[in-house]
Amino acid sequence: MERFFDGTGGGTGGQDVAAEMVRLKARHGEIERRLSELDRHLSLTAEEQVERARLKKEKLWSKDRLAVLAQQVKAA
Repeated sequence: MERFFDGTGGGTGGQDVAAEMVRLKARHGEIERRLSELDRHLSLTAEEQVERARLKKEKLWSKDRLAVLAQQVKAA
């Protein structure tokens, strides 16, 4: 699984921001698809419950990060 990062690394150039936004949007879509799969189950195993919770947190984090990046692009 891909690790979270806080994006506080050195100065992010415009191309880096655009590339990160594309990557985050793709990951966000992957997460939504997996959550949809899990939601179709009548019941979830303990492992699936943990995965679902983790994916929801990651989805929220990626949405928040996209908002920060969009604000950076807007301000530039």
